[in-house]
Amino acid sequence: MSNAFVWFHNSSGRPTESTPFYESLLGWKPTEVPGGMTMFVGEKGPFASLRPSDDGTTAWLPYAQVDDVDAATAKAVGLGAQVVTPKTRGPAGEFVVVRDPGGAAIALWQKG
Repeated sequence: MSNAFVWFHNSSGRPTESTPFYESLLGWKPTEVPGGMTMFVGEKGPFASLRPSDDGTTAWLPYAQVDDVDAATAKAVGLGAQVVTPKTRGPAGEFVVVRDPGGAAIALWQKG
């Protein structure tokens, strides 16, 4: 079984408006990082990122940690999910984005 969500990513259509919104509303501290991305940092460190949307999609994407991203992807597809983004290597591990049978997206992430 997976733990709770371990990361959140926001693809924003208007990041210059979104960043101060979350800072003012929730007290999240923004930190600019390379590539035009902003990280939100809390008491325990970074927990979310925000960057301009590449394809016009504006949404939050939660990341759930799994032990084996390939096995979790195969299981998700077997349960009716569609792969949205194939396995991709990120700075802290590998992830796959799937869309559940109800239409919501989730990233399956393996540390490494």
